[in-house]
Amino acid sequence: MKKTFLFFFMALMMSWNGLKAQADYIIMLDNGSSVTSAEYANMKRGATKLMEELLACNTRNRVAVVQYGTGKYGDTSGTGKSLLYIESDFTNDYFTAQNFERRLDFGHLFNESLILIADALNGGNNGDIISPQTALSNTQPLKFVVFTDAERNSGGPDGSYLVNYNNTAYSDPAAFEIAVKFKMMGAQFTMIHANTNNMAVGAAASIASAGGSYTGTPLEPNALDPDTGAPSRLYYNRPNGFSVGQPEMDYWPVLASNICNTNGMGTVKFRYEPGGCIQQPAGIGGYYNLPPGATLVSLRLELIGLQNGTVFPVTFNPTFGMGAPNFYNYNLQPSDFATAVSGGATGEQKFRISMVYLYNGQYKIAYAWNNYPFFDYDIEMKCPHLRVAKQQTEEKVFKLTPNPTNGLFKVILNKEIKSGMLEIRDLTGYVVYNKILRGEKEIEVDLSSRKEGIYIVNVTTDKKEVYSEKIIKK
Repeated sequence: MKKTFLFFFMALMMSWNGLKAQADYIIMLDNGSSVTSAEYANMKRGATKLMEELLACNTRNRVAVVQYGTGKYGDTSGTGKSLLYIESDFTNDYFTAQNFERRLDFGHLFNESLILIADALNGGNNGDIISPQTALSNTQPLKFVVFTDAERNSGGPDGSYLVNYNNTAYSDPAAFEIAVKFKMMGAQFTMIHANTNNMAVGAAASIASAGGSYTGTPLEPNALDPDTGAPSRLYYNRPNGFSVGQPEMDYWPVLASNICNTNGMGTVKFRYEPGGCIQQPAGIGGYYNLPPGATLVSLRLELIGLQNGTVFPVTFNPTFGMGAPNFYNYNLQPSDFATAVSGGATGEQKFRISMVYLYNGQYKIAYAWNNYPFFDYDIEMKCPHLRVAKQQTEEKVFKLTPNPTNGLFKVILNKEIKSGMLEIRDLTGYVVYNKILRGEKEIEVDLSSRKEGIYIVNVTTDKKEVYSEKIIKK
């Protein structure tokens, strides 16, 4: 172990010299059994949104998704030792980075998984790295972003450990041995932690590097930590799990801004409320910022296929201004997707805006992905076939009461829907409400703030069947 880290340290110091602006990010995903399938979906969505921000922040940034656990996902038992699955080598290709699924299960030994990462960075000669990709080619300053719900330690070979499996004494530097070694080499740790236990919070905050806004209460002392005495840490507690809520619209951009160096590049942001299809697109708008003296050349909108990574241009003629000189917006039309349709694009898609600008006599480009944080995709190529709820003697799939309504009403499901989506649109197709369904029988909806008129309530099942009813807001 000492030889591994000595060699690794020398290699890192040589490769990082003069590369302070860009970084290599290791996105670590806790695959322990306490992370349910639903929470894993939330974790993946958050990791994907964060990677979008990091790759857009600096075009030289690279990311690698690494998953850790103590057994293979789908097997009947754990191994009792730390395993690692590397999805790809460091890449700045978004499609490659986000194309992953759960690989492991059972426990999660964080400290021991860092040993495997050190081996991957040193060539990948370790049988406990069970992915086809076994090595990580690090050439830029190294930053870890860890998604975990781990306790400090819970006992048992397939338990939940943030600290050294064999050295668990409180405030013992040996408990944090490998994280501290990485820190001493200049690596940075950001901890996104879905746990409220004080001992666990204190340990995770101790692992986190200096920065961010966490002020260190609780914080487990570690005399050998290079960040001892720092006024704040890059620790982000998630008491309600990894799902980002409505008040946290800018959660991932703000987090990314704390761990990414932009190197003075231009930036562009936009939002598009997902949930529609190209036959019923919504409006898209946002802001751009240029370095002093730069000139905007163009904003381009592209459609990125999540199944195969295909890229198609979308017609985009935004209006600028509207109260702020760097604001832009555009109401998409079905005809804007003609190139994607003729090119055979299918399934779920994401939008990407490319901003081209002229700076110091050179053309530069900046990218942006949708800042709307609650969905895995932005738009579908086709609308699902609508099946109107039965009107005669047969029981309806759902009913709305009261209808008409002053804004408050209930959606009562008469059919068990284990998973699906409730969505409400106005007559222009704009989504005014949406909610993921997980077996609920009744859902309370409040449209009090919406104007009077007719709204369409759609319930989509896990079989992609869509049932529709009208409600009148008076």
